[in-house]
Amino acid sequence: MNKTEDRIAGAIVGGLVGDALGVGPHWYYDLDALQREYGAWISDYTEPKPSRYHAGLRAGQNSQTGQVFRFLLDSLVDNDGYNQADFTARLDGLLQKLDGRPASGRYTDQAMRDVWKARQQEARSWEEAGSFADTAEAAIRAPLTALRFLQDPEQAVVTTVAQTGLTHVDPFIRGQSVAFGLLVAAVARGGGLEAMPQPVLSWLKPVQGLLAVPDPCGGAPVKFFDALLQPGWSAAAATDPAIRIFPPQKACRLFGLACTLGFMLPAAYYFVARFAYDFENAVLSAVNGGGNNMARAALTGALSGAQCGLSQIPLRFIEGLEAGNAVADKARTVAEAATRGMKEV
Repeated sequence: MNKTEDRIAGAIVGGLVGDALGVGPHWYYDLDALQREYGAWISDYTEPKPSRYHAGLRAGQNSQTGQVFRFLLDSLVDNDGYNQADFTARLDGLLQKLDGRPASGRYTDQAMRDVWKARQQEARSWEEAGSFADTAEAAIRAPLTALRFLQDPEQAVVTTVAQTGLTHVDPFIRGQSVAFGLLVAAVARGGGLEAMPQPVLSWLKPVQGLLAVPDPCGGAPVKFFDALLQPGWSAAAATDPAIRIFPPQKACRLFGLACTLGFMLPAAYYFVARFAYDFENAVLSAVNGGGNNMARAALTGALSGAQCGLSQIPLRFIEGLEAGNAVADKARTVAEAATRGMKEV
């Protein structure tokens, strides 16, 4: 693989690695309890404790959010691009196995419970099934389509807006999610986090008029330009000698421990900037911060993976991930398709 392909594959694998690292110690808001159960520093995949949210999963397995991520990855590979009918058919296959309760499969978050109700009970179309939950699931899979269409900015925006809207329709959350996907892709192109938003705006210059998401209430499209500014500020804070957070995982308390995407993204940007080109410390800081560390680590893993490349993700994280080598192969396939005929940026 060339450098761009390595970074694309790193972003894809990194997202799943981060998700799986967070499965065991997920949703501990009492950080003393987290350390009592998992030790002073979580450094690898762990199993959830009995009676916890993901009880029954093994170390290295993904959450339901990771399952959906894998559905989209498989669909991109099988169709050599984004095929929404194929992706939603895979989602319907999962929904048919659930019963709308949180624990009817792998733990089902609020957004997917809302989608389950819309599809399974109310027979709504996929265009009407999205949730107003303010959570990170759409953002976690947003990089997949943005990366796949690295050479086609219009398709990168259009497909990412489309696929995030299948589960999340709140315009703030959807816009933040799309912005994250595009930022990851811009980093994979070689853009520096500290230079944002210029690298992403340069890439998307021909289609900047498309940087908006639909208003579910029927109003004018809602722009998300401001969401592209956050990474640059976070990078500046992470390298500012006047701003010191030690140990680094304590930053999660500053940004917020709970599930709202507005808490997750600033932390991910901060950790990737603080541990530039250091996938392990960036992702493990996200995990050890507690709260919704699973989503935080998935976002951090995707962005750090785009920065470092697949070649710089520790081998134990790939080999310990369920079907990790197969995932890496699929990520390489997407990377090769995304860069077909492309000159190095």
